[in-house]
Amino acid sequence: MAAGPAGQGSRIFYGLWVVAGGFVLLFLFAGAGFYSFSIFIKPLEEAFGWSRAEISLTMSIYMFVHGLCGPLIGHLIRVYGPKRIMTAYAFMAGSCFILVSFTPALWFFYLAYAMLSFSTVGIGFIPVSDILARWFVRRRGTAIGSAMLGISVGGLVMAPLIGLIITRYGWRASFVFLGLLVWLLAMPVTLFVFKGGPEELGLLPDGEAPTPKNEARVVPEEGHALSGDGIDGWPLRAAFRTKAFIFIALTYLLAPMAQMGVLQHQVPLIMEAGISPAAAAAALGLTAGLGGLGKLTFGRLTEILPFHHAAILCFGLQALAVFVLLQAHSLAMIWVYVIIFGFAMGGVIVLLPLVVGHFFGLASFGVIMGTVSFIQAVGSSSGALISGLIYDWTNSYRIALIIYIGVYLTAALSIFLAGTPRPYNRPETPVRFEKC
Repeated sequence: MAAGPAGQGSRIFYGLWVVAGGFVLLFLFAGAGFYSFSIFIKPLEEAFGWSRAEISLTMSIYMFVHGLCGPLIGHLIRVYGPKRIMTAYAFMAGSCFILVSFTPALWFFYLAYAMLSFSTVGIGFIPVSDILARWFVRRRGTAIGSAMLGISVGGLVMAPLIGLIITRYGWRASFVFLGLLVWLLAMPVTLFVFKGGPEELGLLPDGEAPTPKNEARVVPEEGHALSGDGIDGWPLRAAFRTKAFIFIALTYLLAPMAQMGVLQHQVPLIMEAGISPAAAAAALGLTAGLGGLGKLTFGRLTEILPFHHAAILCFGLQALAVFVLLQAHSLAMIWVYVIIFGFAMGGVIVLLPLVVGHFFGLASFGVIMGTVSFIQAVGSSSGALISGLIYDWTNSYRIALIIYIGVYLTAALSIFLAGTPRPYNRPETPVRFEKC
């Protein structure tokens, strides 16, 4: 539907269509990209005889390459616009999923997943968050949280669906299905829905009505990194030198390490408690689904609570969930874990773009977001591999779970030490005196 001036009258603010498009892309990015990977662990073991650590290294490669390409995709979208870049990446992503289905050996599997990671970064949360941060200022948390609900719905739908396809048609057919689905859903969104910002349509962020030049505009609260128009913020080098960035980087190294260390092994981990493969796959889907509620909740909480309070709550609940899993010896305890972990898990990903905008504004949002995402990828890839190695060494995940409880609590402390946002004070330009 066409958008009128800032959503006036009965017309829908075009930013809402951008949120919907982001939902679809993140549904594919998560549901096809990494939530479904845990379903493939057992079939790959049976097909090739690979060890748990060898298979887990695949997701570590995926996460690392994804993070490495984060700053690049932010820069490309800024220079060439979202339509051309994201459409090209969507086509590559579908092709790479199909490529994985031809895997004959471990090296090919690693290479194909590295290429898949490079392509899915162009339809993932980095470009979606960058675009939404420009469409929304006051309701940024709600908008990004709503789009990222697609991550959870993707896991909720795709995990059991892929499990069913593998059971009936095999793992190779599942990857072909994923590739075709990406082509069918992602490319229309990138071609026809996404716009780089509201200014392309003559609109203002949040659907606000145009303000006469002589009227004062509402500015954020004191200490917020953004200016009234939502464009100002910290330049790249200055942001990297702040104490806040150091502790934010540490937070997003640790929390994703623990989260992926648990999530990417959740199906075999739950099966160790005596749960059937079908129930374990359903638990993974429910974990992802509950993450959607978490995304909406934590996105909204950042608009009404101090940011670090919402983040500490998120990491603390995940630590509690892993503790429950550590003690789980029944199906009832597994579901308690799934409810707590799934809900809190949704907060980690939605807090990432919000923490960048919250502390540093939009001046260098894409590159800072990409840099923190790279650090997040290092943590995520490490967690998946650490769990696999510990399992191979001890034939159990118990030690890994104990470690991750401590990691979550350290992440909560780190985001607290990041402090509160402060505005960037530009160096004053020296006054030049002209000779009389």
